[in-house]
Amino acid sequence: MFGFGVRLGLVFIVQAASLSAITVSGLLVYIAYTSALSRIKANAARKWTTATHVHWYFLSLLLSEVIQAVGGIIDARWIAEAMVTEGLTCKAQGVLKQAGDVGAALASLAIALHTFFALVFRWRPSANNRLPIFVLTAIWVFLILLVSISLGTHKGKDYYGNTQFWCWITEQYPVQRIVLEYMWMWITAFLNFVLYTLIAFVIFTDRTAVVADWRIRFVKTTEEGQSVPGWEKRLALKMLVYPAIYTITVLPIAVTRWLGFTGHQVPWAATVCADVVFASSGYLNVILFTLTRPRLLPYRRNKEHSFSTNSRIISSPPLSPHSTFHSRITSQASDTMGDSRNSPFFPSTPLPLSSLKLQQEDESIRKSSSPPSESTAVPATGDMISM
Repeated sequence: MFGFGVRLGLVFIVQAASLSAITVSGLLVYIAYTSALSRIKANAARKWTTATHVHWYFLSLLLSEVIQAVGGIIDARWIAEAMVTEGLTCKAQGVLKQAGDVGAALASLAIALHTFFALVFRWRPSANNRLPIFVLTAIWVFLILLVSISLGTHKGKDYYGNTQFWCWITEQYPVQRIVLEYMWMWITAFLNFVLYTLIAFVIFTDRTAVVADWRIRFVKTTEEGQSVPGWEKRLALKMLVYPAIYTITVLPIAVTRWLGFTGHQVPWAATVCADVVFASSGYLNVILFTLTRPRLLPYRRNKEHSFSTNSRIISSPPLSPHSTFHSRITSQASDTMGDSRNSPFFPSTPLPLSSLKLQQEDESIRKSSSPPSESTAVPATGDMISM
């Protein structure tokens, strides 16, 4: 029977898992609602699009976080009963914990690899969704096989069962515990650290990786004519928080589990703290992606971000697509409207309507600012030129 201290610790874990489940599920429902609304109404105020590969990986991560959180919430039954009881619920918790943990790790790794190749090698993926769909299919097929094969090969045995405080892979299978779950979490945490360190190096030194004769060298972006836009640097620097968050949530539980595997006595308080942090990963991921990847969330179409046809200027020199003013305005449009045609983060997609409108207005200004022909009356000095 569990004592008061054990049950209190499990309460904290259930609370953290519930917070993650609520926030992640809420975001998924909101995304589904805005996605459906955008299909019904072409001019919907908010819309969700899978315009980039990261959108797909982000959805997979959210689904894995929900599965992981549900596995933690099942601890509420062990609190009520003051003990872990074998049965279908126990086995379900073991399955959910393993699938959720590994699924979140693989989705995080996919995001890290995409970000790495986009920023370090200036990779521009194609506009179609074949690659992310293939990656996600491989991930989820792997998860299904991971669970089904484990259940099939250990039928009638205590493979998923009582592990003292909850249900998971039992202590009779220490190799499977590491190879079929923790190994993937450790690999993802390590690669996140390595990949995002290289990303930080590229961003801070304004370099890009070039492959030549099977050798990789880092050159200044000015040498390649690929200077990284300022808004992209700011976004990438914010994203460097991601590996830190993942490491923070994984490292404590990895250390406590490893000590337990090697026969060391781990204090219950340390186990609770590690599991509370790990169970909060879904909530932290929602907050993190909301702050660092705003374009992953459904966005509101704001008239203030469009260039009004009523805007007027007193005078304007002829503008070209390479002018400083045009570049500055285009950069601002990229920030506010999500125009990503020059960003290696996103696939090459047709120019949005707002960008085409901007080009038309630019051309209109250029024509209006050109010397008048003999048949055209010259406007008075104080007249206004409409955009």
